Amino acid sequence: MASPLSIRIDERLRLNLEQEAAASGIPLSQLVRDLLETGAKRARRDRIRRDSARVARYVAATPSAQELFEETGGTHGA
Repeated sequence: MASPLSIRIDERLRLNLEQEAAASGIPLSQLVRDLLETGAKRARRDRIRRDSARVARYVAATPSAQELFEETGGTHGA
């Protein structure tokens, strides 16, 4: 089991989270875990997209990188 995490939230946010948890029929802790997991996955995907775009800009601006891509068979699906 993961270790506990303590966070501070204001009363308005806590009330909103409690209402959402109750409406979903799940404990508040489960709702917060689900929201954090979803946010972490989205952040990871966004980071990967930013990194991929950075690499694409580099390749587009760098002849030696373009040669490497051509030598290895291109972008494989792009």
